[in-house]
Amino acid sequence: MKIDRIFCLGAALVVPQLVLAKLPLPNDAFGKIESTLDFCAQIDSRGAARYQEQKKVLVGDAPEKEVAAARATTEYKEAYAAIGEELGKLPKDKVAKTCAASREGK
Repeated sequence: MKIDRIFCLGAALVVPQLVLAKLPLPNDAFGKIESTLDFCAQIDSRGAARYQEQKKVLVGDAPEKEVAAARATTEYKEAYAAIGEELGKLPKDKVAKTCAASREGK
C-alpha cells in the first residue's frame, strides 16, 4: 500500500537523525512528517490531540525559533505540500484506517 510506504519512509527518515541536532531531522523530512500528521488529524479527528502530541515529540527540545525557521524553508514547504497532495489522492477510508492504526500503535 502506498500509504504504508509513506509512513515507513517517514519513520526511516526520523530514527537515524534523532541524536544529531536540536531539530532532529532535515527540513524536508520534517515537512513530510508534519504534513502526514496534520492530514491524519483532519481525517481522524478523534485522534487529533494524539497527532499534535506526536508533532511535539517530533521536534523534541528544539527551540520554537528553530522550529519556526525550519517551517519557513523552501524544503519544508515543498515537502509538506507534496505529501499533502499525495495523501489527498488516496481513498479517505484507507487513510483513516492507517492513521488510526498508527495512532494506536498497531
